[in-house]
Amino acid sequence: REEVSRVLERIEATLNRRTEFRSAVSILRRHLDLRVRPEIFGDDPDGAGAPWTSTGGALHLSDLEHGGYSGREAVFVVGLDAERMPGGVRQDAVLLDSDRRVLGTGLLTSTELFRERLFSFAAMFARLRGVVTMSFGAWDVSGAQTIAPSSILLHALRLARGDVSLTFDDLQKVIGPVISAIPGAERPALDGDDVWMRALGTSSSIKRGVESVRGSFPGLDRGLAAAEERMFGEPGEVHGIIQPRPEELDPRAKDGVVLSASRLEALASCPLRYLHSVVLGIRSPDDPELDPDRWLDPRQRGSLLHSVFEASLRTSRADGIEPDEAEFEMRALDILQERVDVFRSQVPAPGEGALSREVAGLREDVRSFVRMIRSDSADSIALELKFGIDGDEPVAIELEGGRLRLRGAIDRVDQDLHGLHVIDYKTGSAKRYGADVFGGGRRLQHAIYARVAEERLGVEVVDGQYHFPTRSGQNQRFIYDRDEMNRLEDLLEFLLDGVVRGRFVPTDDPEDCKYCDFSDICRARRDEYGNVSSPLAAWAEEHTGDVVSPEFEQFQKVRSFEK
Repeated sequence: REEVSRVLERIEATLNRRTEFRSAVSILRRHLDLRVRPEIFGDDPDGAGAPWTSTGGALHLSDLEHGGYSGREAVFVVGLDAERMPGGVRQDAVLLDSDRRVLGTGLLTSTELFRERLFSFAAMFARLRGVVTMSFGAWDVSGAQTIAPSSILLHALRLARGDVSLTFDDLQKVIGPVISAIPGAERPALDGDDVWMRALGTSSSIKRGVESVRGSFPGLDRGLAAAEERMFGEPGEVHGIIQPRPEELDPRAKDGVVLSASRLEALASCPLRYLHSVVLGIRSPDDPELDPDRWLDPRQRGSLLHSVFEASLRTSRADGIEPDEAEFEMRALDILQERVDVFRSQVPAPGEGALSREVAGLREDVRSFVRMIRSDSADSIALELKFGIDGDEPVAIELEGGRLRLRGAIDRVDQDLHGLHVIDYKTGSAKRYGADVFGGGRRLQHAIYARVAEERLGVEVVDGQYHFPTRSGQNQRFIYDRDEMNRLEDLLEFLLDGVVRGRFVPTDDPEDCKYCDFSDICRARRDEYGNVSSPLAAWAEEHTGDVVSPEFEQFQKVRSFEK
């Protein structure tokens, strides 16, 4: 706009006297050679000057209101389908035609707006010069249906032919075949895409072309063959069955890997997950997805709450604040706000609304934690009791196959007259927790932490507990007596024998895939209701039924350990 105003001012200053017509036109043409100054759009790294010019040799875009004023010799009018131009007579959903008539004559009705749209197009069309090419999009990709041409195209054909009797059938004959990404037989192939599209067919139906593609791309062929074998074949390498390598893979070996309780639980839940994460060292990409309705994912939320729980108890105990005092709750909420500020600097919130909702929920979770702490009678003697972390020596459990070294951190250890109570906080769902002590190998933390607490603190453990101190957890407790956990070593032997034999089979329960980092590898999917489907889990279930495949024997021993 500034450039045009400057040019018009220059023309006004130049043409201030009577001039011959041809001279005036020459002066106008010279001044109307508009060029946008580079500083308007920033520096041009290629040194090519301004990004656009009003002179020839460039493509100029305009709308119906302003089209046709420049007198171009080649004009293309696009988007002339029946839905878009002229479109239908549609009333405004907010202000109906009847209301418009009542309010006054200045408000156009839907019919008047339709006529005005037609008039605007006719006025633009009358301004055009040179060769005019008109086109329309013949296919609706989102609706997967054809689109009819506008009646304007038919009127244009009648004007061009001077025959008002022409119909849409005549228009279709003139338009000819649809131009698309699939090259017609009469058009030469321009690149590899054209070659492939022509090979797949030039008619309305396209061949699948699987064999042609597999023959041209050996790597893709091997991948498809492996996928077919994985879904329908017998247990093998594609299912996690590998050659035994006890000296490399057995954690009980001399230089074996130091494991956490969560890694062992992953091994019991789905040995294939253990193969991906521990043996192969695969990590899910650190590529967070923006959820407009959520700030923290479940893992981040759990980490934040764990840090708040630990800091609240630690600082209150140091300052002599008892859980029953009002100051304890205030302290916990203040610590929560500090942690929220830290997390907010690391994890951007999608919006103030989502942030405020989550923070309000976190505050309720902290209040739920405070109520749960006030109902506990035992004294906490250890918080975040770490082992095998930050230079601390791992704790070893003696098994028949060797020493299993462990690392981790116990959330809390309480003590009363009977002994120690080992507590682990859970901020997720309590759905899969019940009376069975080990849950088919999926719950090992309480038993492992009981062994660690006894070794580190020198006092007998009474029980291992899982606490759910949140609104969703409803302050539930799941308590397992020490005597019920005595068979931990036997279960670990079964579990690690599968590792020694190279039996990293997939789980037979799709619920194990719900929060797995490798669910995409196994093609596991979760629907809008939270139900999980996993074709690989369905395949595994076929091999763990009435007749158990030999490759699943160790897996089944772990699953049925308490039965």
